[in-house]
Amino acid sequence: MSKFQKSQLAVDGNQIHMSMPFAKVDKENRLVSGWATLDNVDTQGDVVLAEASAKAFARARGNIREMHQPIAAGKIVDFREEQYFDEIDNKIYRGIFVTAYVSEGAEATWKKCLDGTLTGFSIGGEINQASNEFSKEAGRSVRLIEDYDLTELSLVD
Repeated sequence: MSKFQKSQLAVDGNQIHMSMPFAKVDKENRLVSGWATLDNVDTQGDVVLAEASAKAFARARGNIREMHQPIAAGKIVDFREEQYFDEIDNKIYRGIFVTAYVSEGAEATWKKCLDGTLTGFSIGGEINQASNEFSKEAGRSVRLIEDYDLTELSLVD
């Protein structure tokens, strides 16, 4: 597994976008794997709960895109809720670890995965339910995203 990097999360109204780096690239089978989500507090004070992500991924169609563009680049072949122990924070995070197949019809996308241009996953979705809670760790109130619809999983730079 690659070194853990906290997610980058942006929320605009009910829209959510989160980016995570790849953990593995399988050249022979055209597969990329990595965290799609983790439940860490982002700089805006938001947390996407692992349970919300598991439900969102289960309801999603499974297509992947490149850079949030409306062109299919492949399919999710596996996703599972997992835990990650961050040695720096001495904390366990939970989220969705995903493996995606990059289509032979998306050769340019695959080449970008191989040469390091595309380096991670990013989700896009619509928030259905959220609440606020004080976090001792963050020292402030955080918004917990409890339910959302996954509208896309993209390969991003």
